[in-house]
Amino acid sequence: MPDYDAFGREIGEDTLAGWRSGSSGRPASPAPEPAAAPRPAPQPKAVTAGDTLGTAAATAAPVAARASAPPASARPARVRFQRPPRRKPRIRFRWIALLIAGWVGLNVFSNVADKVDEATRSIKIPSVAVPSPEADAPTGLGPRSLLRPAAFERALAQLRSREIGRIQNLRVAPERIDASLLTPRGTLVSVQLRPGGELQRFSESGSGFGATGTIPYGTLDPRVPQRLVRAAAERLGRPVSRIDYLVPTLSSGELSWGAHFKGGAIFLANERGKITRRIS
Repeated sequence: MPDYDAFGREIGEDTLAGWRSGSSGRPASPAPEPAAAPRPAPQPKAVTAGDTLGTAAATAAPVAARASAPPASARPARVRFQRPPRRKPRIRFRWIALLIAGWVGLNVFSNVADKVDEATRSIKIPSVAVPSPEADAPTGLGPRSLLRPAAFERALAQLRSREIGRIQNLRVAPERIDASLLTPRGTLVSVQLRPGGELQRFSESGSGFGATGTIPYGTLDPRVPQRLVRAAAERLGRPVSRIDYLVPTLSSGELSWGAHFKGGAIFLANERGKITRRIS
């Protein structure tokens, strides 16, 4: 096969040969190409019985295949498994049942309570007046107060007449007197006196308190509690009903009194009830 250049010319061909061969100086016309021989017309082929059956069979095969194939709409659809929906608990019915039960129980309880109330009202209890100890207790220098001279003198006489022992500690209040008495056996006995004159004896300690200091009965002036309370209340600017209690103390052979008021005020006085100083 000949080779051609980029302009479609055969390599080695003389493109100016036609100019040089003619006399007129024009390129020679190329030789005409020989006419192609006419193609013979196709002859009809005789059709046989076998060819007809074969063609019919070939045509009927795809038609039968299409007829036998089920239509797309007739194919069974793909079934997906679905979980059955959960049933919600019958909460409403439960609440209704609980409400009904509660209503029935409330009615029964109400009926029982009414019957009990009627039975209680039918019972008559006689009223008994019980005096309140605190409401009936004397205060300050009232008529039944143990701080008054006569009441305090009777209380001291009762303590001495019992011959329990000597006074080791004494606390004097308008409503009661508390004392700790040293017995000859060296024990301590706690007693209490009320305005009515009743003496109550409580506990007794073990022995071993023989050397404990005591307050002689003769050193206690029955007039001192009332005198001290009035003088201290006047200095404090409070009524005598604010007094809480008094305590006598024996130190180095000298007796002194301490007056304690409600609220924290404390006054000291000598054995005659004269105030010597205020502590608080």
